[in-house]
Amino acid sequence: MNLLNLLCSLSVLLAPATAPALTAQDNNAHAAVITVEEATVPGRDWILKSGDNICGLKEASQVSNPAVVDWQALLDATPEMKKMRDQKIDANSPEGIQLTNDATNRVTQACETIRASQGHCSIWKTIRHKDGRAVTDVTDLVKAQL
Repeated sequence: MNLLNLLCSLSVLLAPATAPALTAQDNNAHAAVITVEEATVPGRDWILKSGDNICGLKEASQVSNPAVVDWQALLDATPEMKKMRDQKIDANSPEGIQLTNDATNRVTQACETIRASQGHCSIWKTIRHKDGRAVTDVTDLVKAQL
């Protein structure tokens, strides 16, 4: 097996299923040219910050059906944050830190419940698509879980 055949065989075996196959052309055994068509990578067009992920898939290349929420509105709707506001508890105090952590956990769990029940791959504080398509806002559904 010559080197060209070996490379072509390996490229077919190692190429991802979504990548196009490699082709080889032999010009009278003088030279061979291997070309690869550029593969479209899913997710390249999602504009996001990894820190804005609440639950679900985190990698832009894996995102297919995300949802978005108003994170601050959800936190404000929790009993923990209402208690902090009503009792004027300092957010930097030990009790304030604990209440904030509990509120964050409550919202994250509610987001995961809605993500799974609605068939979304992930929920984000902020995410958008390069082509401007609408991203489903599930804030009200999550708020109902709180």
